[in-house]
Amino acid sequence: DVEVAIINDPARQDCDAFCGTDWSSAESVELAEKQVRNRFGDRVHLTYLDCAGDENANSLIEWREKIVNENLSVPLLVLNGHLRITGNFDIRQMLDVIEAELEIGV
Repeated sequence: DVEVAIINDPARQDCDAFCGTDWSSAESVELAEKQVRNRFGDRVHLTYLDCAGDENANSLIEWREKIVNENLSVPLLVLNGHLRITGNFDIRQMLDVIEAELEIGV
């Protein structure tokens, strides 16, 4: 199975104008979950984590620090704990990365 996390900090604006998918939108996350489920079934689990939220899971605390310390562009796409994309990405790009991960992991 592949654990996919979209880690976002809507308070950080890495783009002057609207760029890419607005992952802070519930509709975008729901659409992504549906597409992931339709394409990969139960093999892939998608989670959205908001750095601006009050969640304090250890992994989220670590990612918050990494974003600041390494000046990473958000959102981040993380698969099985490994950073795959920094900065704006859309659902198609996410699906391509997941598919590649599944192929490598087989």
